[in-house]
Amino acid sequence: MTWSNRFRLLGGILAVLVLVAGLTLLFNHRQARVASFEATVNAPTAQVGSGYGGVLTEQFVRAGDTVAVGDPLFTVISPDVNRERQQGVEPQSTAAYQVDTTTGAITYLAVIDGQVTQVSGVLGSYLTPGVSLATISATDPKSVLARFDLEAVDYGRVERGAPVTINLANNAQVQGSVADVTVTTQDGRAITQVRVESEGLTDPRHEALTRSGSPVQAVMSLRDDGILAGPTDALLQFLVKVGLR
Repeated sequence: MTWSNRFRLLGGILAVLVLVAGLTLLFNHRQARVASFEATVNAPTAQVGSGYGGVLTEQFVRAGDTVAVGDPLFTVISPDVNRERQQGVEPQSTAAYQVDTTTGAITYLAVIDGQVTQVSGVLGSYLTPGVSLATISATDPKSVLARFDLEAVDYGRVERGAPVTINLANNAQVQGSVADVTVTTQDGRAITQVRVESEGLTDPRHEALTRSGSPVQAVMSLRDDGILAGPTDALLQFLVKVGLR
């Protein structure tokens, strides 16, 4: 065998070893990631309730509309306004509604920025005090509530701040991190529920896919306790630096 053939053979062996090592580290990395069996976008909500009884005379929004703090939502004409004035009580406007003591009109306002997800009030109907008129889902902050079926050993590897990839319905991805971890029981099995925070959920490009209740998938990274943890991290950092990840 000539020296050139020996060098080719040696080069081939080294290439195979590098490939096997890389695939081993990649496999080890994927073993440290778990996918949720259920995950949905969650956002704070505000109920618009009728503080006074009266007739719903104006409706300024519909389900699906986007509103900002202070936007008018509904107007109710209430005899309770004049009744309170006759009793010596002057109705006061608040951040949630404006009172016109001259006409008895009460205009309800949005108290958060968000989207109207439900409208319950019906124009022309009489509302009793405390009835719900609408529900507003906040635009920000949003999070993802993800549920995982983990073995006990894997549950111990869940860490706050761990990276999570959120897969949206159109296959777009946003990055987040573990904020809270709780455990519930379902059919006798321990289910791990994780709240994931992500600024990407408020990206206007994904607005239609990140409304409250929208289904997503969360892929969470677990703490890598194996002997290959160090080399795997080094490989991933190298791939990030060269733009391959």
